[in-house]
Amino acid sequence: MFFIVFPRSFYRWLLCNCLLGRAWGLLPMLAALLILGVCRGDEPLAFPALTTKQGVTYEAVKVTRFDAAEVHFSHATGVATVRLADLPGEVQKIFGYDPRNEQVVMSAKQRERAQAIIQEADKKAKAAAALEQQRADAAELKSIRDGMLRCFVKRVVVSAEALLADVAPADKLPVVLKSKRGKYERVKLTPQGKPELMEQVVPGQTFVLGETIRVLPQSALVTADGFISVYLIATDVGEHALCALTPEAALAYRKKLAALKAAEPPAPPAQP
Repeated sequence: MFFIVFPRSFYRWLLCNCLLGRAWGLLPMLAALLILGVCRGDEPLAFPALTTKQGVTYEAVKVTRFDAAEVHFSHATGVATVRLADLPGEVQKIFGYDPRNEQVVMSAKQRERAQAIIQEADKKAKAAAALEQQRADAAELKSIRDGMLRCFVKRVVVSAEALLADVAPADKLPVVLKSKRGKYERVKLTPQGKPELMEQVVPGQTFVLGETIRVLPQSALVTADGFISVYLIATDVGEHALCALTPEAALAYRKKLAALKAAEPPAPPAQP
């Protein structure tokens, strides 16, 4: 005779089925419990040994869960899942095994597994796309940083959408000292004897993005008579080049512009 122990949760489940009028379908299981089972405390359903129809034996079996098709349990050397159809008839009765119920449960499990495979594949595809986007953003951000431009702001005008700044190219140039009478000039030297450099307007040159640029956001802190670094957003969205004050902001605005362009309806075909 088998020595079988059921947890209290099993009896709560049995009571609920009885209250819901399902007791008739459980009569085979109830009879098997009376013949083969012994109820005791909160210990799990257990078998000293469990041998399948294929001759595989598991020692010190403790059932963790089961349904109409499979039983999951731990044993002396690990964990296992066995189909109820592969167990001896007397053990099948303990679990209320019915081949018709097994077919329904297995079909449901196959659908669940297929859905899980689809969801996992979708999850991996999204993760791969996100990683690819991160790499693309990092590469574009580096390109934006490398394209940083220094300029001197001569005048600022607030427009409806951005700041309009009149600019001139700037760079670190040698400091030139003039004589008191202005007859000659000389380059100021550092204590180490090297030319002393200072950020200045580059004479005779035009800023590469034009004499006027638009700066986003409109609330950017840009004042006249000062030097700023600008990062290009776009040159094809208006009369003046569009810039930002940080590479991160430039990248964010580039992505917004790309999304807006992608959402635009295609142009109608040209009439012959």
